[in-house]
Amino acid sequence: MKLINFTTGISFFLFLSLSLEAQIDTASIHFTQFFYPSGVLSSEGSLINGKPEGYWKTYYELGSLKTEGNRSNGLLQDEWKFYREDGKLERILVYENDLRKGIEMVFSENGNLIAKIPWVEDLKRGEANYFYESGELYRTLSFLENKEEGRGFEYAKDGRIITYLNYNSGFIRSIEKLNRKNKTGKKTGYWVDLYPNGKVEMDGYFTNGIRNGIFKFYDKRDNLDRIEKYVGGELIIDASETVMLDIRKEYYPGGGLKLVGSYRDGSKQGVFREYDKGGKITTAYLYDGNVKLGEGIIDAEGREQGPWKLFYPTGELKAEGAFIDGKREGPWSFFFVSGKKEQKGNYRGGLANGSWTWFFESGETEREEGYRRGKEDGLSIEYNSEGSVLEKGEYIDGLKNGPWLYHVNDHKEEVYFIDGEPTGDWLFTHENGNKLFKGSYLSGIPIGKHKYWYANGNSKEEGKYQSGEKEGNWKYYDEVGALLMVINFKSGEKIKIDGAKLPQNFEE
Repeated sequence: MKLINFTTGISFFLFLSLSLEAQIDTASIHFTQFFYPSGVLSSEGSLINGKPEGYWKTYYELGSLKTEGNRSNGLLQDEWKFYREDGKLERILVYENDLRKGIEMVFSENGNLIAKIPWVEDLKRGEANYFYESGELYRTLSFLENKEEGRGFEYAKDGRIITYLNYNSGFIRSIEKLNRKNKTGKKTGYWVDLYPNGKVEMDGYFTNGIRNGIFKFYDKRDNLDRIEKYVGGELIIDASETVMLDIRKEYYPGGGLKLVGSYRDGSKQGVFREYDKGGKITTAYLYDGNVKLGEGIIDAEGREQGPWKLFYPTGELKAEGAFIDGKREGPWSFFFVSGKKEQKGNYRGGLANGSWTWFFESGETEREEGYRRGKEDGLSIEYNSEGSVLEKGEYIDGLKNGPWLYHVNDHKEEVYFIDGEPTGDWLFTHENGNKLFKGSYLSGIPIGKHKYWYANGNSKEEGKYQSGEKEGNWKYYDEVGALLMVINFKSGEKIKIDGAKLPQNFEE
């Protein structure tokens, strides 16, 4: 039996029209073929009770195989193969009742395996691996509910890690390059050597293959073993930066750990942790040369947790808020040394989020902004100490968009932005309301006629731009409106002044 179906995707088998069902003996199995309007075979397989069953194939309109795999009661089951129009295998997926599961295999146009992606109940979940054409591991990423999450890695073909990638909910938050070589194959920049167990063995900086700066060395249990300083590849003996910290511990009378802290030359340095008798961290302090810079809780993994206070070196409160797993979370406040509030706002996952306000030390509002995922988003207003608006406009995803108003010294500016680039008509006015400048921009490039005025309203300068360069005659006036000179430009270069042609290589 030959049927015509205009659907090209494999999902069309989930339904058939009533008219087609009327032609099918629902008590038997029928091998069925569907065709494009052009008459080319679109798909083929068996139907049971009007639903695809068993092995099915679909085809591109040019005739090459597109997909093939099993169906059960109309749903995708087991292994399915997907092909490019040239007939080469593109990917292999495993299904269970129409949901992807297991490892997806992705192949390049040359037929090489380039990706292995984990699926659980139709969601990417777990560690995905990506490969060079030659087969070496190129990148590993972790997925949680279809989004990249946590730390990822990129590798050179010899297996060394060359990039750390940090993700949060599918967004990349930071990229750290390391273990790079220059064109001559010499180490350059930040380098990290690892033990076979993945722990750091050594880290430091190289310049053209030569050690420069501080190098730290660790044992296989991740404990700092020694610190060395190099200048131009030469080890500096007894450098002050390489003095090891003295770790000291205090215990309760019954033997439980009470306090752990580190000292350098007799001064408190780094993190101090206090424990209760049950071994739980109750408080932590952050010191630099006996100066307390922070107070809160730092867990065993070195992450700030719960309420925290930060201090100026002179002891005054600098900031207070909360952490979750080392990232700022919820409301935070920042203070001047005087104790007056400097700014306040909220964090989500370590990134500024929601409304933020800055203050002058006198208490008046200095700036108000909205944030979303660490980027400015929404209305932004900045004031002077008298409360007058200096700047006002809107951000979208960290970029200025729409009309912006500026009050700059003795004049006012009205500027329009699209995706952070000045675009459209600009208008500047003097303090007395007279025009100062009018012109147009396209993605930050001046276009068309531009004109400037003196505060008394008389013309000061006027001319045209073409492709971002001054073009044609530009006229210049004095404050009473008398024409001073006319300069002719070509592609931004001065050609004539008051009709007189300038000599070649003319410089003012």
